[in-house]
Amino acid sequence: MSRILTAEHIKKSFGKNTILKDINLTVEKGDVISILGPSGTGKTTLLRCFNYLEKPEAGRLSIDDVSVDFSHISKTEVQKLRRKSTMVFQQFNLFRNKNVLENITEGLIYGYGKTKKEAEEIAMEELSRVRMTDYAHMYPSELSGGMQQRLQIARNLVTSPRLVYMDEPTGGLDVSVQARLLDLLRSLVRTMGLAVILVTHDLAVARLLSHRLIVMHQGHMVETGLTDQVLDDPQHPYTQLLV
Repeated sequence: MSRILTAEHIKKSFGKNTILKDINLTVEKGDVISILGPSGTGKTTLLRCFNYLEKPEAGRLSIDDVSVDFSHISKTEVQKLRRKSTMVFQQFNLFRNKNVLENITEGLIYGYGKTKKEAEEIAMEELSRVRMTDYAHMYPSELSGGMQQRLQIARNLVTSPRLVYMDEPTGGLDVSVQARLLDLLRSLVRTMGLAVILVTHDLAVARLLSHRLIVMHQGHMVETGLTDQVLDDPQHPYTQLLV
């Protein structure tokens, strides 16, 4: 397997409150890693630091051939880092006044310099991947929550990222919709060779989707391992309580 991400000694504070305390992590191609833990322990903050939506005080991060030191990172390095990954949020963050196709093509045209025709061809390919070609000219308000999440995923995949961060992607969806979305995510990981880091509160989602598990507590990674191993035989007191 090939290494995609290496994080070393990541630290993040808000005022006097230290949220992330010396975080170290490696991610290989094809990895699907779930992060569990209580609210406020730094799960989402960690993803936002990896994508530089939050600025860590210290640490190094490498994704493919891009390596940065967070203690002195340039704007150019931030742009290079962000182009290696993408982030799927629990909130869909869609353009409500644009249809499904336009939600995808806007970024390609204005962010990547594609022509309208090129952008639409790429967008339709991604809509086919998430099984939404029949919805191309509908608006977000006409879509179910599950369909809106599929649209967000399609929009994030058009840049062919190596690494996808997901923050509670099944949150707020009913069980049947969650199941279909998880089937889609498993298919995308298998066919595209993605690596995924997923934040979730749902043990069932973690077990179904991921093969590695990280448990965070009070800013530390207190337990890591194969998903079934951690959930079936937890070692740390917090993991035991969680399970």
